[in-house]
Amino acid sequence: MGLLMLFAAPGCATNKSPLASATPLERQFVAATTSWDLNQDGDITCDEWRQYASGLFRDADLNHDGILQPDEFAVLARQDRLFEIAGLAYFDSDGDGRITLAELIDKPNPAFALLDANHDCVITPEERRGSDSRSPRRGKRGS
Repeated sequence: MGLLMLFAAPGCATNKSPLASATPLERQFVAATTSWDLNQDGDITCDEWRQYASGLFRDADLNHDGILQPDEFAVLARQDRLFEIAGLAYFDSDGDGRITLAELIDKPNPAFALLDANHDCVITPEERRGSDSRSPRRGKRGS
């Protein structure tokens, strides 16, 4: 329910911290953000998240068929605890008990819904600390 509310009303602004009403799963996504900063510039982009998740997916796809079965998803979950906590069902959008790369990287990432205050697909250090940085950033591409 928490994720649904975040995506249903992205324009709602409150003075409360975005993490105040976050679910444990949402908090886990937020805690994992720093591991997605592939170029180590302090900003975490949607593209970096997709690249990170894609790399884990490729490493876990043991038979290289482009699909993670539950046993292969367990390999991915051992590489990053976030996936253990979220579970295969979280990413399995068609409910077939396995996930494709598209299901993994196209699933809305709760960390961006919670922290990306100006919706530019970049989580800045200020946004991670809770500062409200709503002005558009120039020269960043994350989508």
